[in-house]
Amino acid sequence: MSLPDAQNLPLNIDSVRALRVAGRAAEAQAMITRLAALPDPGIWIGQLGIDLNYLGMRELAERCLRIALTHDMSPLVRYQLTEELAMVLYSSGKYHEAHALHRINRDVGRGESLLHVLFSGDMPWIDLARPKLLGIDEPVAGKSILISIEGGFGDFVLYSRYVDALLREGARELVIEVFDEWRDVVRPREGVRLVIPTAEQRAHEMQHCDRITYVFNLFARYQHSPYFPMENPGGMIACNPNRGLPHEALASMPREPKRMKVGIGWRSASNVRHEPYRSMQLQQLAALFANPDCRFYSLQVGALTDDERALMQAHDVIDMAPYLAAFGDTAYVLDELDLFITIDSGPAHLAGALNRPVWVLLANACDCRWYDCQRFTPWYPSMRLYRQTQLGDWSHPLDELQADLAQLAAR
Repeated sequence: MSLPDAQNLPLNIDSVRALRVAGRAAEAQAMITRLAALPDPGIWIGQLGIDLNYLGMRELAERCLRIALTHDMSPLVRYQLTEELAMVLYSSGKYHEAHALHRINRDVGRGESLLHVLFSGDMPWIDLARPKLLGIDEPVAGKSILISIEGGFGDFVLYSRYVDALLREGARELVIEVFDEWRDVVRPREGVRLVIPTAEQRAHEMQHCDRITYVFNLFARYQHSPYFPMENPGGMIACNPNRGLPHEALASMPREPKRMKVGIGWRSASNVRHEPYRSMQLQQLAALFANPDCRFYSLQVGALTDDERALMQAHDVIDMAPYLAAFGDTAYVLDELDLFITIDSGPAHLAGALNRPVWVLLANACDCRWYDCQRFTPWYPSMRLYRQTQLGDWSHPLDELQADLAQLAAR
């Protein structure tokens, strides 16, 4: 996006958002700081807090959100601001306060607002789900429970670990919505039934199950500590033993005793709130490709640009995308790799759940579930984090990662 110099833009929230979306994070941060200092910034303080959080400015965002939550507002707005404040607090290392807010938001008292967010105000679905929402501490013994989809594949992988907890509590049956391309990495379980979430299937299960919940609700229900997730990260996640990579794919990944096989992923197609900062340009990984002790494999799916193809060809990066029709295929490739280097993505969570070595590059305004950990994450023992120190600037984490890769590959 082409924009004039920030000094020539009007001082308002629209200019801040335009700069942020254009990838001009430092200018957006400077402008919103000036805006927040005005007696009348021309925007409600609650919304200002949300925009500050989008830019990773957590201390000021927390202050604005706390002030906003002292005002009168609709239940839906209170739900949204409370959720935003919880995200700020998780990211700032204030886990227990964040989790207390998250549990309130995910209980039946705010179920109407939660459902309005999940179903975009579609009342037939809200009316169907409302009376069956599972309470945050409600007993589940003897009940059939529908775990409906919320978020993307990475969210499902991260929070699917709590399914076993429901079974141990005595749930009679769990019906779990999964998209077709997820099925091959979901481990079969007695008492668990997988369904594809077509409108007809979802309506049927909502009518026949005793209770309805979501994976984010299970996190609120079961995770009491930021340090020790109570369940095995791969409890529900595994490679399908009855399938495997085709011969052509295996042939493109030959054993090389003196070279590490390193996978890469640099872009997300989900367009979530963390973009354009969660993804990066392939060119920014080019310095890694000069390492003679590594052979690189791209696990990036979707159309590649001409520049990306040229760069991959110049550095002999093998494109595995033709073999990745579903996440099960990605799991088999991960099993062949010595290391996977990627941005925050579904495959990153899959690698962690499969206990495969994975190094994740995180933006300064990343997802709150990465907390404020610097290298270690309690979610996945095989994962290492590399964080930006300045939003939009990958130089610091990439320098650290490159040095660590050189040391690892030279062993």
